Amino acid sequence: MSIDLYPEFFNDVFGPVMQPGSSSHTAGPCRLGYLAACLLGEEPRRIHILLDKHGSFAGTFGLMAEDSAMIAGALGMLPDDPRLYQSRNIVRQAGIEVTFEFGDLLESRHPNAVKFILTAAGGKTVSLVGDSIGGGMIETQVVNGFPLRFKGDSYLCLLFDAAGAIPAADFEAFAALQPGLVETGCSTAAGNGTMYYLHSASLPNLHSLRTRFSNFPVALLEPVLPVITQPGRKPQLFRTMTGWREIARQRGLPLWESAVQYEMDASGWPRQQVIDYMCRIERKMYRQTHAIYEEALDVPVSLFKPDMAGEWQHYAGSSRCLSDGVTAETIRLAYGAGAGIPGVEVVAGPMGGGGGYIHAALWAVKEARDFSSDDLLRGLFIAAGIGAIAYSRTEPTGERTGCSGETGICGAMAAAALAEMAGGTPEQVENAASLSLQAATGIPCDPIPGGFGQPCRSRILTAVCMASVFADLALAGRQAVLPLHEAIDVMDAVGRKLPGELLCTSLGGAAASPAARLQAIEYRAWFEQTEKEGMPRPPGNLI
Repeated sequence: MSIDLYPEFFNDVFGPVMQPGSSSHTAGPCRLGYLAACLLGEEPRRIHILLDKHGSFAGTFGLMAEDSAMIAGALGMLPDDPRLYQSRNIVRQAGIEVTFEFGDLLESRHPNAVKFILTAAGGKTVSLVGDSIGGGMIETQVVNGFPLRFKGDSYLCLLFDAAGAIPAADFEAFAALQPGLVETGCSTAAGNGTMYYLHSASLPNLHSLRTRFSNFPVALLEPVLPVITQPGRKPQLFRTMTGWREIARQRGLPLWESAVQYEMDASGWPRQQVIDYMCRIERKMYRQTHAIYEEALDVPVSLFKPDMAGEWQHYAGSSRCLSDGVTAETIRLAYGAGAGIPGVEVVAGPMGGGGGYIHAALWAVKEARDFSSDDLLRGLFIAAGIGAIAYSRTEPTGERTGCSGETGICGAMAAAALAEMAGGTPEQVENAASLSLQAATGIPCDPIPGGFGQPCRSRILTAVCMASVFADLALAGRQAVLPLHEAIDVMDAVGRKLPGELLCTSLGGAAASPAARLQAIEYRAWFEQTEKEGMPRPPGNLI
């Protein structure tokens, strides 16, 4: 059996909820490390991590806390664990050997591929190769030498039969008795025998499995996603905004209400649970944007991470500020969203912290125009629907489609949400999203190591500050010409034509300029010094 794992709101769009960092370079690798830790089943004594010397991690390593996140995952932490930024010190104190190698990773050609090799005190060794595919989402490729694609959306029970002694029918008979069974199968590898697997929405009976197959190794990989795939999942409700609008019309529902139905179909949750969870996510976004201003917190700063929120707060309150109230407040909250304070969770969407950036645009307009909390919630469901369409048609990540896939999609989500909050028609909501995305098409992803978040910071500020402009244009009657799905397809086609040095490798574009290269040299020297001395290192400067 097979389940269509189409994008949904709380796994793909507004997720993961994580410690500050990059969704693809921090959260994704951490989740893969966590699955490797599950595979080992005990504390590692050696952690070896292989990264492709031509992949995106090679160019940005440490810039987005890749090292801390990978170690944290291998220690059994998930991206929201407040200990993530202590992981380097934890392994030092525990005497756990950690090595990073940049070489040829042959099992996957994805730019965000990583291989974990974990060894326990008794010599037991496991390996897991997986890809961080954007937005914190992951997909395994090889587990202990066996090809296996798994996205962490369920429980995955593994049974290893090196000698080929287990009849497939015996494993199938056991699997058929497990509650919440989603899928079963097997994988073979030359010289390794067979690996049987079962996906289930509920915890399988491991005691029964180990009793029935007592002479064979068993492992359980636990879910890393908040929404677990259920058996009998309904088909995807819509893949285009045109289709979404038509479904809403046919059912006589507001656009946002049909978005709620999309998530009900995807998750299997009842309506109130979907709404309650979105409210929880909104509260996390609020704290992400406001904590630096409302709570007594130690804001991490370094030579390469100044307190930009404090700088803007001071400037915006002066008579010198040129921006109007909504724009100035959007910038203030966006800087709050990217303050990078360990312990203050951020919501990705689709870039790391993207949910907070979108919330900054929505909250600034909400307060200025006296919109209600219900208006804001409707806007977030519209934004989630836009994000789900994007994830259905493209990979909204810098490593595949450049910054258009990250800040561009965030801007489209925010513009559509604002049009909804202001009472726009479904056609105007779609026009707002398409206009915004068309303006962001073709932007590279070229972060500068040690560059105070540039040019990424400029781009996300542009996206969220212009969201109200594109919403206004749509509300005024401006036609986008391209329906949203075509704008997404254009963005995807253009982004995939960008050369590798412009896809989050820090090898081209702004990162290749003379000033950026000097900045990178200084940053690398500082990075190596902190590593050598075991000094605390605040979250990377891209958040």
